[in-house]
This record gives sequence, C-alpha cells and structure tokens, in this order.
Amino acid sequence: MKAREFIFFIIVFITSSLTARAQYTKLLDFQGALNGSYPWSALIPVGSFLYGVTPQGSTNDAGTIFRIYPDGTGYEKLHDFIGTQPEKGFNPHCALVYDGTFLYGTTSMGGEYAGIIFKIKPDGTGFAKLHDFQGANDGSFPWGSLFLDGTVLYGTTSGAGTHESGTIYKIKTDGSGYVKLFDFSDTLSGSLPVCNLISDGTYLYGMTINGGKYGMGVIYKIKTDGTGFKKLLDFSGMATGASPAGSLIFDGTFLYGTSLGGGANNKGTIFKLKPDGTEFSRLFDFSGDDGKGCEYIMRDGATIYGTTYNGGTANMGTLFKIKTDGTGFTKLIDFTGLENGSNSHGPLILDGSFLYGMTEMGGTYNLGTIFKYEIVTTGLTAHKAERGFTIFPNPASDRITLNTDHSQASGLIVNIYTITGKLIRTEKSGINQKQINISDLKNGVYLVELISDKKIEKQKLIIQR
Repeated sequence: MKAREFIFFIIVFITSSLTARAQYTKLLDFQGALNGSYPWSALIPVGSFLYGVTPQGSTNDAGTIFRIYPDGTGYEKLHDFIGTQPEKGFNPHCALVYDGTFLYGTTSMGGEYAGIIFKIKPDGTGFAKLHDFQGANDGSFPWGSLFLDGTVLYGTTSGAGTHESGTIYKIKTDGSGYVKLFDFSDTLSGSLPVCNLISDGTYLYGMTINGGKYGMGVIYKIKTDGTGFKKLLDFSGMATGASPAGSLIFDGTFLYGTSLGGGANNKGTIFKLKPDGTEFSRLFDFSGDDGKGCEYIMRDGATIYGTTYNGGTANMGTLFKIKTDGTGFTKLIDFTGLENGSNSHGPLILDGSFLYGMTEMGGTYNLGTIFKYEIVTTGLTAHKAERGFTIFPNPASDRITLNTDHSQASGLIVNIYTITGKLIRTEKSGINQKQINISDLKNGVYLVELISDKKIEKQKLIIQR
C-alpha cells in the first residue's frame, strides 16, 4: 500500500470510528438501590418522557417503574415494588403499554400466587393491582409484554395453566372480564411462551421458547376470542433456528422474528414467514463476531434494527441493522461493558432520529444502562434527521392536522401504523397541510409516517379520549 493510500485509509478509519462513537450516547447507569438494576425490557415514549421498569434494585431490591427525558436528564422513580409485601407484586420484566390515561404492566412474582397485572398513571399516582395469577386456573409468572387493543389487554404467562406449559389470556383495562383463552401443551402447541403477542386485527401471533415437535419452540396464531389456534412453525435447529425468546413484528405481508440458537452456526437467526405459515426463510445466520442470541428486533421502513445478548468483539452483544430482504447486515456497535453496557435483552424503540434501548448489565456499576443511538446518513459526515412535519393536536381525539415544510407534484403519502407495525391507514396529499379523521381509531399510541420524494419521516401520535 502506498504511503498516501495508507494515510487516507487511516483518516477514513479514525473518522468512521469517531462518527460511530459520537452516534452512541449512554444516558444512564443503573446503580441498584438508587435507581434500579438489570433492566430486561423496552422503553416506551409517553409525552416528553421515556418510561421503563427494572426487575431488581431500587429501595427494596424488588424492581421499580421509572421515567427519564430522552436526553438522559430528569430520572424519576415512579413506583418501588416491595418484595416483603408480595401481594402487591414484584420483579417486573415486561415493557409497559399506554392507553392515553394509564400505563399497564405485569410483575413476574408476587400477588396471591405468582405475578400480577397492574396499572399506574404516568405521573406515578393511581397504582392499582388488576389481577392476581392463580396458577393452574389461569397461569403463573407472566413474562412477555401486554398487548393493548382498545380497552382489552392480551398477554401470556410462562408457566402453569392446565398442562403446566403456560397460557394466553385477556382482561379489560379496568381489571374486569379476565378470560383464559388458551392452555399450551408442550409438544402439541409449545411451552414457555415468554414472547410478546402482536395482532393483525383478527389473530394474535406469538412464539414459545420451548415445546413443539422438536422441543425448540413454535410460532402460533390464535383468534382474539381464543378459537382457531394454529401452529405456524416448529423450530427444528439448523434449518429454522431454535428457541425464540422475543417478539414477532409485522409489515403487512411478512412476520419477522429471531431465534436465540440454531441456524447455520447455532448462534441464532433472523427469519420471516407469512401469517399463514408459508414462505418461511432465514434472512441471516449470526456467526458470533456479528452477535449471538438476538431476542428482539424492530422495523423502520425497509430496515430492521436489533441487539444481541452475546457475541461481538467483547462477547457482550452488538447493535445491528439489516434490510427486510436479508441484505445489508451491518454491525453498528459492539457492547463492551464499562463504557457502553453489555448484554441487551429488550427491544429498541425509535423516536425521531434516535434508537433507544437498555442493557441488562455493564455500565459504571455493571447493573445496566440506558442508551441512545443516532441514525445518520451514509458517509463520513453525520446529519441529524430533521422533522419536516408536525402533528396537531397531539394527543388527539377525533381529528389531526399534519403541517409539512415541503410538497411535491406526485403528492405526499401519509401512513398510520399501530405501535406493533401494522399499517392501518394510507392517505395522499399534495399540499402542505392535511387533515385526517381519526375518530374510528382506538385509544393508544400510533406511528404516523410521511413519505416524500426526499425522505421518510415518522412521528408518534397518541389518541386519547
């Protein structure tokens, strides 16, 4: 290599490294008794804050509910769980969901038997227990996040039920109307359903980490009334992956997901299949250097982002992106422990131009971190994504107005997605202001996507009545 070429290579390498480092920001180090420890789940944006839970740490070492500004300031504990008062629940592992008034979640322990469903207002008041899990009757140890559909919450328990393999249930947001929809049965239908549920409006979709024909987990769907259970896939190891532990995502055509093991290198996979169980394909096989043990992914247009629990340079996990067709895999960062956290379980969320997430361990106290990662354009110069449109009012009830700083002859496209990625509305506009009637949509959090000939922009919409 000539001297000039070598110098150019070094400049590009250093500049690229500094750019990647600048994109990552550690927002918080968890410190145990002070503010919680070992977070597993995702953050959720509500208003000006990000909300989350830790299963351990805080005052009673039984977990906490907290909120923090997206710039890392303003951390506030909203609720301390108390292990010595088990009837109130403790050790929350799942992400919260929001209906415009209350945040809802579960604890994996406590209550009358093993776990509860609770609600709390975003300011930390109004904490209430909605349901105690009873074991054989309705399940135990809820692990996955709740799915909110209007005034109904859907969820799973990882254990108990009739066959000691877990359950699917629903309950109204006021705590009434609890119904056990399904009992898992190991080899027949899967077991240990720790994964989150999603919905396409007719069916709920989910996965189990164990059970099925090969004992490596299944993908399933079931109608919201508990009928029509269908096993879509039995994980078998090398061919399909093994032991999915996160959540499916849906783009309107394909379901996408990950497995902790299996695949060509037995280090996990990214896959897709259609909601009827056909056209399964492995999009990517993790090799270790690029990560190992991916639990959750999220989608932004044609790009999927995710983290792995292990693998990478320090074997402490990675943050990556890949296109939905399986091309373009890129490792964005290696988690290294003290500096930027390690071992990320939970899903990422996208708010503006930043991905937000948490690591279970690492950071200054090795008790986990909150971080953000800025999505930038390709090349040596990073550019912040600018918001080219506003939504007013937000929160809204019946109608919203979109104001944009650009228009185009072919018209702008406005898409509205549920928080799980289901496309529910598409409209076109060639003007700088667009009014949209949302009176038919249920309370909850949505994503509004504006597509122009220059870029794709997204913002959060809260519908609250």
